[in-house]
Amino acid sequence: MVLRMKKTDSELNSPRHPTAVIGLVMDFFNPRLLEGARTYAEEHNLRLDARWSVRGDWLPNDIPWDGLLHGIVDNPALVRRLKKLSIPAVGLVAGSAEFCVVPDYKACGQLAIEELVRYGIAHVLLDPEFTTSPLDFNFNRGAYSAALQKGLSVSRRDSFPEKSFQETIAIAVREILLLPKPVGLCIPHAGWSYSVINALLKNGLRIPEDVAIVVIDKDVQQTAALAPVSLTSVELNEWHRGFVGTEMLHQLVLGYEPRHKLLELPPTGIHGRASTGHLDTRDPVMGKALTYLRKHYREEIGVPEVVAVAGASRRVVEMRFRETLNCGIHEELNRLRMEDAKLLLLEHKLSATDIAQACGFSSVHYFSAAFKRDFGISPRQFQKESARTPPV
Repeated sequence: MVLRMKKTDSELNSPRHPTAVIGLVMDFFNPRLLEGARTYAEEHNLRLDARWSVRGDWLPNDIPWDGLLHGIVDNPALVRRLKKLSIPAVGLVAGSAEFCVVPDYKACGQLAIEELVRYGIAHVLLDPEFTTSPLDFNFNRGAYSAALQKGLSVSRRDSFPEKSFQETIAIAVREILLLPKPVGLCIPHAGWSYSVINALLKNGLRIPEDVAIVVIDKDVQQTAALAPVSLTSVELNEWHRGFVGTEMLHQLVLGYEPRHKLLELPPTGIHGRASTGHLDTRDPVMGKALTYLRKHYREEIGVPEVVAVAGASRRVVEMRFRETLNCGIHEELNRLRMEDAKLLLLEHKLSATDIAQACGFSSVHYFSAAFKRDFGISPRQFQKESARTPPV
């Protein structure tokens, strides 16, 4: 995306326009954004002062800049200081300046839902806004609209009560435990999801077999990649944000008003990792096999189809399942079908024959026998007992 200027490039870089100095101030370091800003500055004979792009709170009071590019996430006092500077400014956070260049977080939420659908998720938990920031609000808005459009079942709260970090983790995990599995967790914050994964694993849940997770990759610490189970992430176009933000600021410094006051840049795509069953360099066989199982277990498939998709011998695939899940391919396929069947039985809407067919069992007799073997009672007895059990 290149903004149209009122003057040509040759006019803007002529000797009549001396080299301008622009400052980049942030409290949340972003190396790709810095690189995009630097590229534009070098191409247009600008001097970029990025000394306070890591610790904006260290900024002195008397900096002789011609323009300011700023992205302040969580420092209201610094925001107030910057607003007092009488120089052209472009914000990298929505609402922080008259002119802003920001990620399209609504599109990020939509992309996250599309990834969960590709994995085979039919029920999602959209966690509430942690703050009133445009990031949380727009991400959740995009995810919710996409989930409804895709026909997903959605569990959603308007907001968390005012709790500590650990308390919000505990609340989310309790809700996840009560939801039908598999469930998709759609949340922009990788750091928060990192802690959720730890708590889910302690409660015996598996990622992504029981809970699939998508976040936004915005952490310089590489939190998404280094989580206990690496997190699939929406990739922001941060290099482009730095480039376009500097371009917009250049126009203001030269006295020309940009065409747009707010530019929202769409994400570049999805970085698939283990939290949605993508290939993992540690075990590509399981990535393929589990993705296939998640999508097709309701169909009449068996072990041969899973092995064919995994791209390895049956012995190797079986060994990977035993090492990772402590069960074989057939056992995992049967578990997925049984979990589905239990939920349908609890609804008391379908007959055992219809449930067997809907969940991929070859016959109602096989379904009934397998159910009694796994749970010690028949499907009909399970329905009767669940009807007598008071709700929690």
